[in-house]
Amino acid sequence: MHLIAHRGFDGQHSANTVAAVNGAAPQADMIELDVQRCGSGELVVAHDSLIDIDVDGTTEVADLDATALAKLDAHGGEGIQTLDAVLGAVPEDTGVNLELKEEGIVEQALESARSTPHYVIVSSFDAEAVRAVSAGDDDGVDLAYVLGLTPTDDLEVAVTTDCEYVHPNAWLCLLTGVVGDAHDAGLGVNAWTVDSRAGAWALAHREVDGLIASSPHVTGWVD
Repeated sequence: MHLIAHRGFDGQHSANTVAAVNGAAPQADMIELDVQRCGSGELVVAHDSLIDIDVDGTTEVADLDATALAKLDAHGGEGIQTLDAVLGAVPEDTGVNLELKEEGIVEQALESARSTPHYVIVSSFDAEAVRAVSAGDDDGVDLAYVLGLTPTDDLEVAVTTDCEYVHPNAWLCLLTGVVGDAHDAGLGVNAWTVDSRAGAWALAHREVDGLIASSPHVTGWVD
């Protein structure tokens, strides 16, 4: 199985930062990063659209420029950093999973994916974002549809958009037949978010292809 560092192994490091990449890369096959656009137009690496710090009455990533975001104490002493800065810290032999938080950043994210030497998976919960990536017909960039636990989440979007992967919630992998169904459809399966060795062991026996994990230690079981 591939080991994918969720936000740079957020169980150990300040999530979605250069420091997380530096700490995670030696132990991970890929780094998963959350991507959205800030007020000055750059793509930044952040999971939530809201920030915990009020800056002159503003608490939204989309309303603050990259300079202001970088100065925040948002991640254990680190600010919210640009995608270019975080990608620059990833070793070339380590893959990158860019999870897009909205449809409107697809073209810009694909430009970043094309310009980086890394193997890139672009993923999203947003079916329209997945369709927009698929329409871009990007050779060299693989596509994944992220599945949660709601009844509307299914494999149809992944199949009809020529995804290479689905990224189901780990409980979905354990409690349903989604792994076998995905494999039958020719899709790889990377399960999220794995935070225990017992969970990793159970997912391995479900034959998932990758673990999107909060710590590298989840793979430390004895088979």
